[in-house]
Amino acid sequence: MTIGRKEIIKRIQSRELAVTPLLSPTQIGTSSIDLRMGNVALMARARGSSHVDPALVKSEQKQSAYVAEMRRQQKHERFELPFGAELLLHPGSLALVPTLEWVRVPSNLMGEVTARSTWAREGLSIATATMIEPGYEGIVTLELANLGQIPIALYPGLKIAQIAFSEVSGPATRKDKSQFRKSFSPWQGVLAKEDEIPFLPDKGAKAPTDTAERED
Repeated sequence: MTIGRKEIIKRIQSRELAVTPLLSPTQIGTSSIDLRMGNVALMARARGSSHVDPALVKSEQKQSAYVAEMRRQQKHERFELPFGAELLLHPGSLALVPTLEWVRVPSNLMGEVTARSTWAREGLSIATATMIEPGYEGIVTLELANLGQIPIALYPGLKIAQIAFSEVSGPATRKDKSQFRKSFSPWQGVLAKEDEIPFLPDKGAKAPTDTAERED
């Protein structure tokens, strides 16, 4: 059951639920809270990769943690966006942006993130991992895609998404921790978990070294 405005305010005041900062009382609607765009954007790069392949996780395991992390970072270009700066989202492009708000969800609630209808009608899709698990704490990463035919200009601080909360019955704890828990910045994550790796082929990719090889 989705909780309404009165219950949302009650849980925020009791510090059971946190969505901060709330810069305007109008951010809390009848059954959801508007979320603002944060000051960072990761733009997916088309160059340098022919396709997305979860099987590369096996080859990354053979590399140093530094090289594996650098390879993941090369998939996206990072932009720091001060207030007033424009992020131009072109048709067919994908951007990972954080919410301005930090969210802490209690173990008896789950969150669901969707696009605000005004932006959705302009072609902005928030194809985020819509479920925010009970007990999650951190920023929410929004996966923005432009489904329209013309670019969309976005600015940090704009209310582009909304989160609604539903009650969860029974224990909602998990032994493992979400890879995105306590995130301070958006990142793409790991495609294949440990229990999925046995199902992936070994591509036999040569692990790159930390220093470039020189030919004599």
